[in-house]
Amino acid sequence: MFPGFKKLDAFLDKYDKFIISTHESPDGDGLGAEIAFNELLYCLNKEAVILNSDPIPDKFLFIDIDNEINIYNEKKDFPNLEEYAVFVLDTNDFDNIGTAYKHIKDRVKDVFIIDHHEGGQDKFEDNFIKAEASSASEIIYDIIKYYKKKPSFKAAQALYAGILFDTGSFRYPKTSPETFRIIAHLVEIGANPFNIYEKIYESNSLDSFELRAKMLSTMEIHFNRKLILMKLTPEMLKETGAPFTEGELNINLPLTLEGVVASVLVKQNIGGEVKVSMRTKGDYDVAQIAMDKGGGGHKNAAGYKSKKSFNETCEEVIKEMSAFFPAN
Repeated sequence: MFPGFKKLDAFLDKYDKFIISTHESPDGDGLGAEIAFNELLYCLNKEAVILNSDPIPDKFLFIDIDNEINIYNEKKDFPNLEEYAVFVLDTNDFDNIGTAYKHIKDRVKDVFIIDHHEGGQDKFEDNFIKAEASSASEIIYDIIKYYKKKPSFKAAQALYAGILFDTGSFRYPKTSPETFRIIAHLVEIGANPFNIYEKIYESNSLDSFELRAKMLSTMEIHFNRKLILMKLTPEMLKETGAPFTEGELNINLPLTLEGVVASVLVKQNIGGEVKVSMRTKGDYDVAQIAMDKGGGGHKNAAGYKSKKSFNETCEEVIKEMSAFFPAN
């Protein structure tokens, strides 16, 4: 049995009230895991509330059919915060939950991480971190099964969406036979593959389409057409009115091109930090690059926050990626 289950048992035995949170700029996996895990805690007679720093992207609103996800407001204090422990899902850094972190970190009783990313080895011992899992949602499914509960339709839909998103529609390397067994069960419960795919990937706004065009216009081709770098700037977001989260998804576009094995996106939200996302095919392991800079991720999908300016970050990441293409 995976040791994380016993650690989770101990944490649940110790506390009765929980805050559930995920990383800033939440995605389908973090959101899906939150909804399903919140349901599980209710079934275990625990009190829980989902609290995120950033709003749900429009394309994922269907996951939260009962409006369970609360958005932190620093002007409105969370009542009795000292009575709660925190579950952090889909990131192995508590401080990666966003603006809520600095307001709750010194007040909550304890923190427990449930995640599937490489990096943060010092956190593996005391938390539930299963790096070989395809997604946080896959882990939450396993936890539900461990406690002998059955997901509702709501939870099944949320978990399906989370796994679909974080496996890149079941094509990323961590997609396993067990992933498909889980997916089959979620479909049996009622998750609709067509409807969920359509909501996530075929319901983009015209603003988002315009943002995509602007991002594609920044395309830089490197290393004999094997790597493409794109940019997402605050100016683009202001000009189009599109959400930052929609722009982030465009990192996967270059990998649809023949011969391209690496895609890099340097991005910055309005008023936010400069960040880097990296995606690769095959044996190009970008997780170590991210971890060396305080970030994390998977072998073929990783990212980090940059301490340098936007343009300096673009130059730095191309230099880092050049190690993969020594002949060029």
